[in-house]
Amino acid sequence: MNQSVVFATPTFPSFRGNGLAMRAAATLSLLSAWGAEVDLLVIPIYNAETTEPEPEIAKMCRSWQMVNNPEPSCRTGMLSEWVDTPPGLNALPREWRSYNPAWQHEITAAIQQRHPALIVAFRFYLAPFILTNADPGIPVWLDMDEIESTSRARLSHLYTMAGKKHEAFDLRMEAMAYEKLEECYLSFFEHVFAASQIECERILARRPDANVHLLPNIYPAVRPQRRRESDGKARFLYVGTLGYYPNLDAVMYFCTDVLPCIRARSLVPVELYVIGSGLSDVGDQLSIPGVHLVGPVPETTPYYADCDAAIVPLRAAGGTRIKILEAFSHQRAVVSTRIGAEGLGAVAGVHLCVADDARDFASQCLHLINDANERETLAERGHAFFREHHTLGRLEEKLPEMFGDWSLVN
Repeated sequence: MNQSVVFATPTFPSFRGNGLAMRAAATLSLLSAWGAEVDLLVIPIYNAETTEPEPEIAKMCRSWQMVNNPEPSCRTGMLSEWVDTPPGLNALPREWRSYNPAWQHEITAAIQQRHPALIVAFRFYLAPFILTNADPGIPVWLDMDEIESTSRARLSHLYTMAGKKHEAFDLRMEAMAYEKLEECYLSFFEHVFAASQIECERILARRPDANVHLLPNIYPAVRPQRRRESDGKARFLYVGTLGYYPNLDAVMYFCTDVLPCIRARSLVPVELYVIGSGLSDVGDQLSIPGVHLVGPVPETTPYYADCDAAIVPLRAAGGTRIKILEAFSHQRAVVSTRIGAEGLGAVAGVHLCVADDARDFASQCLHLINDANERETLAERGHAFFREHHTLGRLEEKLPEMFGDWSLVN
C-alpha cells in the first residue's frame, strides 16, 4: 500500500523559523504523526534562506528535494495555458507570475518520481505549481494558513497609512487578484485547512462549496517561566522578523506612539527588547534609549524569562499569531491589538490584554507594570489556554477529526 504524501511548501519547515516556516513544520509533523511517509518538496518562489532541512525536520521525511526555478527570468501567460482566466481578473499576483513551463516540468518530474497517494500544498500561492502537475486520480489538499486576499488588502491599508502609495496600490491589485483566484480555484482542493474559525468562515463566504477545516496554529514547546524578579525596571519583549513590514510597523508604532505615553506615566524606567532578523531594514529609525534591537537569537526562552510581558502591536496580519502562542508557552502576559489576537479564541481581559488606540495600549501596559499579581494571573491563564488548545500534542489527538483515516486515503 502506498503510504507517501508529497508535502509541497515555498520554504523549508522549521520550528525555529518565522511564522511561515513554523506553520509548515507543524503541518509536516502532523502528517508524519498521522502515519504517512512524507516526501518534502520545496518550491522556493522567493529566495530560500537555507538549502536543506534541519535534522529534526529531515527525520520526519522519507525524502526531501528543493526544486529551483530553472528559468527565473521567464514569464508566461500561465492562466491562459492552464485553464480559463477568472472573470474580472486584470493582473496576476507576483507569486503566480513566477510560474513557467520549464519549472512545471521539473516539479512534475519530482512529484511523479514519488508516486504519492496524496499531495498537500502549503499556502494558496502554490496552487498553479501543484494543481497543474497533479494526477487527476490523486487528491490534493491545501493548508491555506491565511487568506492571501485578506492579508494583501490589510497590508495595502498599512502602506497607505505610511504614505507608501506605490506599494499600497500594488498590494491592493494583488488583493483583488487573489480574491478572484480564490473564488475560482479553492474548490479544486479536496480539503482546505485554515488557522482560525474566522478564516474558515471567510473562505466559505468566498467559496461556499469549499471543504474547509480548522487547523489551529501551534507552538512546539511548553516552557513556563517563573515571574521575573524586580530590578526596578519594566521590560517588554517583541519577537518578529523586521524584514516583514507589519512587524517593522508594529515596533515603530509602539516606539513612537505608545512608549512615550507609557514613560510619561510610569514610575519606573521602561525598556523594550526586539528579537528577530531584518534589522538592516530598520536603519536609525529605532535608535531610541531603552529600545534594544537584539536581532536573531538561537533561543528566545532567556528573553522571555527576563521580560515582564510581550507586546503584539500589529496593525495588519493574517492567520493567527504564533508570537502570541510563544509568549503563552513561556507563561508571559501579552498586550496585543485586536487584529494581533484575531482568530486565536483567547479572551480579552482573561487570557491577554487587547487595545487598538495608542493611549489604551499604553494604559494596558501600565496596568501590567503596576500590578504584578494581575500580570501573573493573566500569564497563568494564557499559559493554560495555550496548553488546552495550541500544543502539538493536542492537535495530534484531533488528527482523525482533522485529516480522517489515513488508510482510506491510499
